[in-house]
Formats: sequence, structure tokens, C-alpha cells
Amino acid sequence: MRSTTPLVLLLSSVVSGCSGARPIATEVLPSAPAPSSPAPLLAAAAPLRRLTSEEYNNAVRDLLGDTTRPADAFPADEVVGGFETNTTTPVSSLHVERYMNAAEALAAAAVRRIDQLAPCPEGAAPDACARRFLGSFGRLAFRRPLDAGEIDAYLALYREKHASAGHTRAIQLLIEALLQSPHFLYRVEPPRGAGAQPLDGLALATRLSFFLWASIPDAPLLDEAEAGNLASARGLELAARRMLLDPRSLAGIRNFHRQWLDLRRLATESRDSGKHPRFTPRLKEAMAEETLRFTAHAALGGGDLVGKLLTSRSTFVNGALSELYGVAPAGEGFAQRELPEGQRAGLLTQASFLTIHANAEETSPILRGKFVRERLLCQVVPPPPPGVSALSGPPDRSLPRKEQLGQHQRNPSCASCHRKMDPIGFGLEHYDAVGAWRTEDGRFPVDAVGQLAGTEDVDGPFDGAIELGSRLASSQQVRRCVATHWFRSAVGRVEQEEDAASLAAIHQAFAASGFGLRELVVSIVTSDAFRHSNPGGERP
Repeated sequence: MRSTTPLVLLLSSVVSGCSGARPIATEVLPSAPAPSSPAPLLAAAAPLRRLTSEEYNNAVRDLLGDTTRPADAFPADEVVGGFETNTTTPVSSLHVERYMNAAEALAAAAVRRIDQLAPCPEGAAPDACARRFLGSFGRLAFRRPLDAGEIDAYLALYREKHASAGHTRAIQLLIEALLQSPHFLYRVEPPRGAGAQPLDGLALATRLSFFLWASIPDAPLLDEAEAGNLASARGLELAARRMLLDPRSLAGIRNFHRQWLDLRRLATESRDSGKHPRFTPRLKEAMAEETLRFTAHAALGGGDLVGKLLTSRSTFVNGALSELYGVAPAGEGFAQRELPEGQRAGLLTQASFLTIHANAEETSPILRGKFVRERLLCQVVPPPPPGVSALSGPPDRSLPRKEQLGQHQRNPSCASCHRKMDPIGFGLEHYDAVGAWRTEDGRFPVDAVGQLAGTEDVDGPFDGAIELGSRLASSQQVRRCVATHWFRSAVGRVEQEEDAASLAAIHQAFAASGFGLRELVVSIVTSDAFRHSNPGGERP
């Protein structure tokens, strides 16, 4: 139906200049106290966000019941602060083509169920049938009711197609057009004035649903928004608590951890099949699924989220992973298992993390240490200075690992950064390039003694990954960092100066709850930063 489809869609100018974000790069997140008296409301500039591939796939699943994941064929999403957000990258001709292809395929499949999707009984007025469809499907797709002008325009499109091809093909064309509209593809938050302004209920419903479900609001949530129930912090809290009990919250939690832990990178990891014969596509899929199941279990089970993530000896394995870990066979499906005592506990000992943060042929204390610095301590590790090249030549196998990498410490251009990363990564040397446990590296015994330095509260030596995880789990800096990553995921940007008061309140609420996920989420969605926007980024 391409010849008659209007491209109601996007040009790159739609997003040009819409991200007024001013990120603040800090070495250590401040532990700011709550203000003792009311402060002027500050809201950071809110970037216009285009749906990510995961959000698009979930949206068409919830709109049409389609689980084919068409957005997997879209160009890669932009990443800001570790999370997919699509706020600054212009829309290319390839984006437009893929959006059109997806809309056409989705619409063609959807109208096979026309009697459920958009019934129009014999004798009914076609315009009335189309209006009902636009009132229900259009409202869900745009996350708001269509206005009169939009309804008139889509009705005109429907009438034109209906006259030549009938109701089914006319609805198919409407679906194509709605799925290519900027109001579906972008999370549009209409400005309400200059300076910091409260978001309206429908915009808040959209923020809530994409944060907690990684998808569009359903009809009951839109009803709540239109009834004014989301206008207060209490209303948002009640909505968030209900949404966390919905099975769709699992998709949002998995989506967060997939991005925070860089699990997307597993798909492109490769290893020498001679050295690592077990490293198959099936094992890679199992590695990612283990971590997603483990993190969701920790998040939804209540209690101390950070402690569970970093110290739990229980995980989920299938046959391939049970062999890698040396635990009781699990068969083809996933089963919960206790990990070998003294060998594994928490995220830092899972094969997904260890594989992603390794080189193709050998481990990488640098990459593993860098992850801990940036994703668990929220400390910035700058890129190598200009003119400094990577270490040349193959590793010198006549030396133990620490000595092989010792030239980092001796090179003044490298030392300041590598002192932050390498000593942490050395503590993870009991795991090879695919996460298998080992006691020897070549002809040398593994030396897993590491060192934490430059932290707020956990400096000192440690021996092995389990001790490292336990040490990090006790850190208030790590707990604030985890909360800050959830904040970044919620607002689609890196924290800014205007967010300081909101972040301080979020960190305090997280601590007061015993570091449970539900209270962390509630504190984020009731914060000024989440409930308000500043279209131009101006301060009041």
C-alpha cells in the first residue's frame, strides 16, 4: 500500500536543537543533605525523546499484539549516560524507510483480525466505525486523545481509501499513518510556559509507562491522567505502586538492567573456538538471560537491592551455564541454583559481565575495573590522552598478568587512569575471557589480590571477586550511584545542576527504605525532576 501512504512522519528537523541538556561530570556523586527550607523549583531542560527500538517493539506488542520485534531492524539507538534515549541523533533516510516498512508490515498483519481490532458491522456507518477506531487505537498510539483537526484529517484519509477498497484496507492505511506519525514515534511533552513547569497528566502517564513498563500507557492509566489523578505526588505514587505490581513491570526492569550492564554487547562478542569451544550463540543467549532473570528477581523480591545484586550466591542457569559454573544440571530451561561457595556471588562473577569486559583472547582487568568505576561508583574515567597508543605487541607470557600490565603504572601518561581501573580488575582474574573459573593463568597461579582507592568509604585491599562484591555492597557511594542510574533511565539524560535537590531526596528515600527498588522508583517519580519540565532550560 506504499503508493497511497502519506509520510506524516518526521524530518530530522523535528529533533534538531531539542536537547538542552547540560551534563555535569563529577568524580564522586555528592551526598547532599535535604534542604532545610523550601528552595526555588529548578527543572532541567527536557529533551525530546524518540522511541528506542525496545520501546517501539513493546509499544506495537501492546497496541496490536504483535511480537515480531520489527524495531530490531532499525538503526542502533543513541546512548546517553549509559541508556538508550534518542534525543540528539538526527533521523536519517534509513530510519524513515525502516519506520515505513515496519508500519506497512504491522498494519497488514493487524487487519487479519479486523473484527477484533476495528469492527464495523453490516449496516453501520463507516465514518462512525473509523471514529471509534481513532478514539481507542489512536488514543493509545499517541498517548492522548486526538484533537478535532487530527480526527478530520485521518477521517479524510479513511474515506478516500474506503471508497476504493473498503473498510479493512482503509483501517490498514490508518494504522500505517498513525504508526508513522511523530506523535507515535516521539514522546511529545507540550510546553506549558517559560521556566520550570509541571507536566500535565498525560505527559506524566507517558513518562511513567515508558519508565516502568518500557511501553505505552494503557487505557486505565490514560483514564487516571485525564481524571487529574496524576496531578499530585501522592497520585503518582499510587499509580507507580500499581504499575510495579503489573506483570509489565518485568519488561521495564529487564530493559533497565540490559542497558545498565551493557548486555547488548554480548551479541557481538566472539572467541577463538579452539580455546573456548563452549562459547556458542546458545551460551551467549543464556549468559544474558541469566543476568536478566537474576536482576529482576533481586529487584522484585524486596529488601536490599544492592546487597542482593552484588553478594547473592543464588542465580538462574540452564544446561549450558550449569556446565560452565559447575553446578547441578538444569536441563534446557532455567532453574534457580546455588553457586559454588568461594567461587561466585553476585553480578561481578556472572559470565555475562565477565565476557563483555574481556578481550577476544584473554581477560581485561582494565575493562572490568573501568566498569566498577563508572557503573558502580559513578566516577568518570577519561579517555586516553591524545598521542597515547594502546600497548603494542602480544602479551609477554613469561610474566604474570600483573607484571604484563605493569607498564601502565610506569607510563606517566597512563598511570593516573590505570591506577583507578587495573587494581580493581586484578581482583577478577579468577575468571577467564568467557567467565569460567580458573586457578591458573598459563603457567602462573592466579593472583586475585586487588585494591580499591579513591572511593568515599571502601578503600583498601581485597582478595577476589566475592570480597570485592561484599565491599562494594557496603558502600553508600555505590548505593547512591545505583539510584542515580535509575534516575538517568527515568529522565533520559545525565543529571544536571538543577537536579541536585531531587537527587538528594531520592538518595535519602532509597536509604530510608532499606534500599528497596519499589521505594527508589516511587521517590524518582514523585521528584520535582520527574514531575516538571523546563522546555527552554531557563531557570526561574
